[in-house]
Amino acid sequence: MTAVKSRDAERFIAAPPEGVFLFLVFGSDAGMVRERALALVEKRVDDRRDPFQFVEMSGDGVSSDPLALLDEANTTPLFGGRRAILVETGAKSVIPALTSLIGAPPAHCTVVLTAGALRRDAPLRKLVEGAKQGAAIECQPDAEADLQALIDRSLRDAGLVASPEARGLLLGALGEDRLMSRAELEKLALYMHGREHVEAKDVEAIVAHASNIASDRMVTAAFAGAADMGAALDAYFAQGGDAQQLVIGALRYAVALHRARLAMEREGGRPDVGVSALMRAGFGFMHRALMDEQLKSWSSARLGALIEPLRAAQMRARANAGVAQMEAERALWNVARAARR
Repeated sequence: MTAVKSRDAERFIAAPPEGVFLFLVFGSDAGMVRERALALVEKRVDDRRDPFQFVEMSGDGVSSDPLALLDEANTTPLFGGRRAILVETGAKSVIPALTSLIGAPPAHCTVVLTAGALRRDAPLRKLVEGAKQGAAIECQPDAEADLQALIDRSLRDAGLVASPEARGLLLGALGEDRLMSRAELEKLALYMHGREHVEAKDVEAIVAHASNIASDRMVTAAFAGAADMGAALDAYFAQGGDAQQLVIGALRYAVALHRARLAMEREGGRPDVGVSALMRAGFGFMHRALMDEQLKSWSSARLGALIEPLRAAQMRARANAGVAQMEAERALWNVARAARR
């Protein structure tokens, strides 16, 4: 049985045992889960951008056709070598497919599963932890020391030095999601091109900060299923609202609400636990009644399903400023529609 605690995850992933072919990476920080899953893939194939070496499969697809995973895992690469498969699990069970896979392990293929937070007795976690060639890797959100280390590495790699005030702002603005934190630090590095000393005004100018109440209010309205999203979005952009900030805010809130809902579920559905988690995440400006309503109306599964599409929208908006407003509007419309369902 291999169960890797969050504090040991980086060391384990740096040198995963050759005898393990099945990995489960799980936790409430979806960005960290994704980052570590891809790091495992990088360890097992020469080039994960080669479609003959690496493929991604949806959990729902694997659930509806359990033999598809077995067939894919036993496919021989066109030019030989090793393969890897990444499966993002969802609400539907992939256990029948995994049971077949564990019973007939592939010779040259690694399978990496990703999931949200899982209880110790969750069937998927128990199955992988109990498999002779399996390992389950826990991903807890970055603690302050982890976030400090991430900021230090990113600044050092970019040749930057931050003032104490700038570092304080970075610590306050980052940490909800590992990939979001990296994206914001990369954006800061690009903004600082040609300069070395990062000041507080630089962080305020470019990093998505928790104090941006205007975009946060738009986001929470979308998650409440606001029927007048069109008019609200028109007003937001007419007042100079930033499209990328809006998408980042939607992703940040989805992650925070997902984490708060999971905390509630672990404590038997206590609303005060979820409200406390939202306040710690920087959403204390919301009315208590709105927090209660959204924590009750959104399940952790529905919130988890929103995170990856929002992350994809954020990446597209960042890559092409010309479509940023369209991506922001579409993302918030989709959230509002999902909230009303």
